[in-house]
Amino acid sequence: MVWPTEFDIKLDEYDAMELPGQQLSSSHACSPLDHVLNLDIKAAPGVQRLTGIVASMGKSTNDIGTMEKMIAAGMNIAMLNLSYDTREENAETIKTLKQAAKNISVVMGRSYPLAIGARLPGRKIRTGKIAESYGETVELKTGEVVRLTTDETYRDKCSMYTIYVDFMYFADQLHKGDMVLLDNEQIMMKVEIISTTTLTCKIERGGFLGSYKDVFVPNVVFDMPNFSERDKLDIDMLLHQQVDIIVAAFVHSSAAITELKCLLGEKGKKIALVANIQTIEGFHNFDDILSISDGVIITRQELGSDITPKKLVIAQKNMIARANKANVPICVSAALLSSMRYKKIPLRAELLDIANCILDGADSLMLCAETAVGLNPIDTVACLASASKEAEACVWSKQIFHDLTDKATDAGIPFKVVIAVYSRLRVVAIQSDSPDTDWQTDLEKRVNFCTKWAMGQGYHPWSRLCRHNNLELCSGISDQVPVSLKREEQLICSFWCCKCP
Repeated sequence: MVWPTEFDIKLDEYDAMELPGQQLSSSHACSPLDHVLNLDIKAAPGVQRLTGIVASMGKSTNDIGTMEKMIAAGMNIAMLNLSYDTREENAETIKTLKQAAKNISVVMGRSYPLAIGARLPGRKIRTGKIAESYGETVELKTGEVVRLTTDETYRDKCSMYTIYVDFMYFADQLHKGDMVLLDNEQIMMKVEIISTTTLTCKIERGGFLGSYKDVFVPNVVFDMPNFSERDKLDIDMLLHQQVDIIVAAFVHSSAAITELKCLLGEKGKKIALVANIQTIEGFHNFDDILSISDGVIITRQELGSDITPKKLVIAQKNMIARANKANVPICVSAALLSSMRYKKIPLRAELLDIANCILDGADSLMLCAETAVGLNPIDTVACLASASKEAEACVWSKQIFHDLTDKATDAGIPFKVVIAVYSRLRVVAIQSDSPDTDWQTDLEKRVNFCTKWAMGQGYHPWSRLCRHNNLELCSGISDQVPVSLKREEQLICSFWCCKCP
């Protein structure tokens, strides 16, 4: 469950008991077919969104007013791409985001928990800057020839004839016939001639190329370090700015996350480390990566190029299921609402894609260019938030609960599993700086506070004696609470279930 926004509907005091706003008739189904047959298009979506929204920062979001409105619309994590802008500019963006969160907190009357993340360039290969004499873009026409070079002379002088690539050994590790993709696969070229620093390529699919666009070669694993010297300087900046999340790009194995932990050291032990899965190697080593990461991101653009787009649906469903089983948060990225980069109304296919990701089990969804350089970043976040709530109402949480609890192997896991299931079951955690010395008294105070807060949000309070779907195993005050939870004196959870009478 994520923090409420101004767009979330609050029900009246009495309606909260009678109108939970979910697909309740389908939730009691006994088979997948029954569940789908009982879905009602007239049913209201859930009161509260459960899926996290990650929004990329860029030139469209640089002013504090836009940031505040994006937070109000539902942004939960602000993500910086360190491939762009200078280190000083990125540090300033982080400070502005923190101030925006403070401003929103004052308006809301409570602290808004905005997380700030940053994506390291890592193994990402990019083009150089388009020469000023050509403007912002150059046109690469299908059938023509272009040179890709690692010669530093062309770093800031890219044109339709010569394009700089920022990996020194790029030409050494490619072969004649390899396909090179630029700018999220928009432009495709085939390697014809190879020299020491230059590849002469024939353009198979043309388009307009801007500055600092990504370069990807399907089915080629480059021999290059996981983190460059630039990355290490960026890490120092991120430690100083106290960010919450660091994303490692093109993670092929768990070794990259282990190396990142060493680079962060003791100062970065509280920072969540997220692995970006973008290649078939990362897919093959997914379980090992899960075992050491705090979260994972599936970037479908590069992954789809590596395993072919037709197999992407299988890879996405498989990885999400494995992450759910391991209780590791998973995010889906790339082209969720790409049409809203220029328009205020999304395509119907994009809304269905969002719903499919949520029904697959994704914990959060990421907006990239849609917010970073799009014309409508605030509308895009609001659209994703509303579409997510509609899709969440269709999740068959009863079956998910049974599927995941069947995978439990020890007494501590069921409680974690219940929290991991973003279903009709709500989990509210209350942390106190000065807890009561008597654990039972402190518990009662927290439960009472949670109950009042949840009623204000329109939730139905779940009785402590609830036995619906065997949920008593995680009752906040029964003896069945895992012993490990009871030892956490500053944390107690209270639950709300919309299926209870």
